[in-house]
Amino acid sequence: MDALDLNSFPEDVEYEYIDEAEGVTQLCALLQELGPEECIGLDTEFMRVTCYYPMFALLQLAIRRVNYLVDIWMLEGSVQPIIEALCHTKAQVLAFACSEDIELLAHEARRINCDRTLPENFYDLQLMLAFCGHSYGRGLNFALQEFLGVNLTKSCTLSNWIMRPLSDEQLIYSALDVEYLEPLYLKLKQVISPTNFQYFIAEMHDLVHSYDEEPEPDEAYLSIPAAGMLNDKELNVLFYLARDRMLQAQHDNEALNRVITTKAMWKLARYLPRSKKELEHQGVKSGTVRVYGDKILAWLNAARVAPRQEHLTLPYDYFSHQREMKENFNQLKQVVNERLSGSGIRPEVLLKKQLFNDYFRAKALGETPLLQQSWRLELLGPIEVPLEPLEPENNVLSGVTVPAYLQAQ
Repeated sequence: MDALDLNSFPEDVEYEYIDEAEGVTQLCALLQELGPEECIGLDTEFMRVTCYYPMFALLQLAIRRVNYLVDIWMLEGSVQPIIEALCHTKAQVLAFACSEDIELLAHEARRINCDRTLPENFYDLQLMLAFCGHSYGRGLNFALQEFLGVNLTKSCTLSNWIMRPLSDEQLIYSALDVEYLEPLYLKLKQVISPTNFQYFIAEMHDLVHSYDEEPEPDEAYLSIPAAGMLNDKELNVLFYLARDRMLQAQHDNEALNRVITTKAMWKLARYLPRSKKELEHQGVKSGTVRVYGDKILAWLNAARVAPRQEHLTLPYDYFSHQREMKENFNQLKQVVNERLSGSGIRPEVLLKKQLFNDYFRAKALGETPLLQQSWRLELLGPIEVPLEPLEPENNVLSGVTVPAYLQAQ
């Protein structure tokens, strides 16, 4: 790659604006000819404040030192070829803090029935920083200042990306978001160890393929916060309520929290309110009650008498709500932290509550925990923290309560 003039004024950025089919055709041909050693800087702009499905507005791609701004909003139905070409590219696709970008692109790929959901070599440079041991969760501007000496303006972060025409300021801002991704990646490759780079690639591979399937309404209850506190009857109600909420949100293209606030879900399943006033008392917002109150009450009434779901299983946060498991979580945290020591990987990558919840949940279900799969097993080695609660006073094992909905299976 040619040397970059990193001292140039960052706002002096060039781009090609694509809002016609001819430009899409040419860009698709470019994507198809890229080799595995080449890079694509990627970012997206979209609106998703009130809707379930993001409103895709702009796709930014930096390829061979040229920034392409693809106006998805104006192209409407003409973007299928570019999504397919992007999903099938052999190049390395670089983004930063890209969980929402990944979700958006995966949704678009499924919507057009593409046989690939995401590019195979999709790399989140924010996560790569953590595998370099450098930082965890810091923004793009921080990384560019640290590694390239570049300072970007973020004045358009909260712009309306649906309004047309886009302003010059918006276009410059969106082009700058991809302008420096490839040089940043090349800098990070110089400081990351070969082993940690392979671990990072494996983590990204697992992340990309976790989006192969659309979220299932029948599994929506599993990720509801505090679902692990509910007994089997209450969890059965939550199953129907979470499923109905997701289906309604998809049908109306309404944000889940605008149908029912997520933090109110477990309360509705436990206390089963019978009036709109009681809905508000359990945390449902007044605006939601006005629009969906009758439907929510109907869902709850139906869930009261609905048959028991035969395949109910442990919610993701079940074990974190078992007070007697506190010492087990502490022991698992200690083991992971000790084995991460000296790895050069930020501990926050693996010291996550969701991974600890998964460890005990997977053991209870006879499955392999994520901490014992892929690169994580290679790095951490076998971990043997018992499922039975540990008493901190004398480290004696005591019995573990199996939920009724598991006993019945």
